[in-house]
Amino acid sequence: MIRWAATKGAGLPKSSARPGCDQAAVDALLLTALRNATELSLAFGWSGAFDGTRDGLPLIGAVPGAKNTFAAFGYGGNGTTFSFLPAELIGTLLLGDSSPLLDDFAIDRDDPG
Repeated sequence: MIRWAATKGAGLPKSSARPGCDQAAVDALLLTALRNATELSLAFGWSGAFDGTRDGLPLIGAVPGAKNTFAAFGYGGNGTTFSFLPAELIGTLLLGDSSPLLDDFAIDRDDPG
């Protein structure tokens, strides 16, 4: 986990560290590793939301109140791995068909969290 580092001698900001993470040790390791660095640049960046539901099932299907709008989310960071299933289910909806799985994954199901 790297919080950030801009140039040699840059301070590290305070942030909410993960429980059990020894942030002081991480900071010390970063400062040691970057001590001789005179210039850093970002070669690649990525960001994404890792959401989930209380029942552990993703939300897949028609978005209530939004005509012709479908969504698939709530995978707890495993969306790429499981993307085939929602693609098939949303394709089924687009063809005007249904699947019993859509009841389990319905966006408006009772208290998915």
